Amino acid sequence: METADKKPTVSVIIPVYNGEATLKRAVDSVLAQTFRDFELILVDDGSKDRSSAMCDEYAEQNPGIVRVMHKENGGLMRAWMDGMRMSAGSCLCFVDCDDWVDVRMLEKMSAALAYGEDGSVLPGQMICCSWYFEYSNKPAVAGKNNLPEGVYEGERLETEIKKELMGHETRRIPYSRCIKLISRELIENNVSFLNPDIRLAEDANTTIPAFLDADRIVVMQDPFYHYLFVEKSMVHTYSPGAYDDYVMLKKQLLKIVRQKGILTETDVYRECLFMFLYVIKNAIRRKDGPHAGKKAVERIQTLCGKEDYNTLISSFNGKIQDPANRLIAFVCDKPTAFRIRLIRLIFMIYDLRR
Repeated sequence: METADKKPTVSVIIPVYNGEATLKRAVDSVLAQTFRDFELILVDDGSKDRSSAMCDEYAEQNPGIVRVMHKENGGLMRAWMDGMRMSAGSCLCFVDCDDWVDVRMLEKMSAALAYGEDGSVLPGQMICCSWYFEYSNKPAVAGKNNLPEGVYEGERLETEIKKELMGHETRRIPYSRCIKLISRELIENNVSFLNPDIRLAEDANTTIPAFLDADRIVVMQDPFYHYLFVEKSMVHTYSPGAYDDYVMLKKQLLKIVRQKGILTETDVYRECLFMFLYVIKNAIRRKDGPHAGKKAVERIQTLCGKEDYNTLISSFNGKIQDPANRLIAFVCDKPTAFRIRLIRLIFMIYDLRR
C-alpha cells in the first residue's frame, strides 16, 4: 500500500465492465496477497450492473489500498491505460475482472525482481509466471511458458527471447499482459505504439514493445494466475470485427519492429500468418442464424481476397503442426465453397464432441 512518503512497489490494475458475477473473487484474491506493498486500482469502464457500486464499496472498506476510477465505456485497453495513469507503483500487474490470482503471486513474483542498493526496483524488468485455465464443466488445465525457468539478461535475453518473440506457431512466451509483473516504464514509454481500438489480441500490441525494451526477464513455471474460460467471450465466439483488429494489429507490429530493430518485417508476417489463420477459424465457426454457413463461405472468400496469404505463408519456412491450423491453411490456400463447407463441418463435429 502507498503511504505519504513512499510509493507502492506494485500497482494492480483491474478493468471492470459488468463484472458483478466475478468481481468479488478477483478483488478478494488480490486483497488477500501475502505481499502487502501494493495498491489496487479498479477502473469501472461504464458498467451497467452493480460493478460500479461494488468498486466503491471496496474503496471505502480498504482506504489507502483500493482506489477507483469511474469512466465512460471505452474498451479494455483504454480502461487499463487510464488505470496505469492513475497508479503510482514501480511495477504494474494486470488482472481481468473474471479471473483471479493465487494469494502468493505478488510475494513470489516481487521476490524475483532485482533491486538497487537503496531498495528501489531496478527499471526494465518483466517477471512472467505460469497459469491455469479454469472451466465450469471440467478440471482446471495448467499452462506454462515454453522457455526454461530462469533469468534472461544480456545475450541470452537477446537471442532466446527477443529474436524469437514472433513468428512461432507455439509462442515461446505468452503475450498476455496478465501473468506478468512489468516495470511501469516498459509500458509508459511505449504508449505511442498502442492502438486502443484493437479489441482482439490487443495484448500483443501491449507487451511486444515491452519485451523488446526489457533489460531483464524472469521466467517462472509457478502457476499463479487463473484464467476463467468463458465460452461467450470475444476470443471464443464469432467476432465480425476480427479481421479489422488483425489489420490494425499488423500495422502496429510493423511500426514497432521498424522503430525498435531486433526483429524484421518477415518476423511480423510470420506472426500474422497464425493471426490470420485464427481470423479464418473464427469466421468458419460462426453460428449467427440459419444462414450462417452461407455467410461463412462469403466472409471467408472475401477475407482471403483481401489478404495476401501467399506472402504470409511464404514467410514461414517451417511446417504447420497444429491440426486445426493445417485445416484452416487448406482453406486459405484455395478458398472454394466446397473446402470451406467441408472444414466447417469438421469443426462443427469436433465442437459437438468436445
